[in-house]
Amino acid sequence: MIPFHSALISAAMCSVSLAAVRSGKAEADWISTSGTCEAGKPLQTAVRLALDEGWHTYWKNPGEGGMEISVKWELPEGWKAGELEQPVPKRFMTGGLPGFGYEGSVIFPVAFTPPAGFSGEAKLRGKISWLTCNDDSCVPGNADLELSLSAGPPAPTQDAATIAAALEKIPQPRENGAALTVEEKPKTLLLAITGIELAENSEIFPATPQVVDAAADFKFSKAGDRWTAEVPKNEYATGPAKELTLVLAGKGGTAPVSLTWKAK
Repeated sequence: MIPFHSALISAAMCSVSLAAVRSGKAEADWISTSGTCEAGKPLQTAVRLALDEGWHTYWKNPGEGGMEISVKWELPEGWKAGELEQPVPKRFMTGGLPGFGYEGSVIFPVAFTPPAGFSGEAKLRGKISWLTCNDDSCVPGNADLELSLSAGPPAPTQDAATIAAALEKIPQPRENGAALTVEEKPKTLLLAITGIELAENSEIFPATPQVVDAAADFKFSKAGDRWTAEVPKNEYATGPAKELTLVLAGKGGTAPVSLTWKAK
């Protein structure tokens, strides 16, 4: 922590949630880059979920049989919450069902913006729900978390570096001519990517639930300036695909990106 006045340091330390909450084979707490924030300017925080060894939780596309983490915020008047960001997941099997999610400790960044006239102190509250599973069973978890903040210039906390590192793992929309297209066939989807090079070690995840089979193996091949792959549809898909987002995560420190297609 940088050497600010003791009162400011004390305010910064309040940015950590009052206590970590244990539930559903995991422990949850709410951390922040600063215990102080300026009126009208976003403050970066994060929900941290530490999972017991041998257990996992789920991504925004949980696959088959899982449940995405969910949040409900209780904010002071005028405060606004951003999206609960989700890092690149892992693949796993649970009782023979393919899924996407997380093991160990996972950080979900989320930004909050106070109103233009914010002064004094504010308490933010969040109700977090998740599902933890292992090979034998699943256990739901939930936590009521609280974050105390004061008005003032930002003062970095001991968690600021942790959140900054987590933000680098969040897939960002790829622009500058990169595109994903989808052609529907009776039982499969023909995917085509242009405007971006796919590394041999790229991992690809379908972020949109119930479009692509969760067990699909994305094997893209290049012809000209197009990368194409044919994957089976999800068995629970209802009607033609309307939207699909793919997350492309290269190994070795390459920043993850996302590509989104929408039917016209």
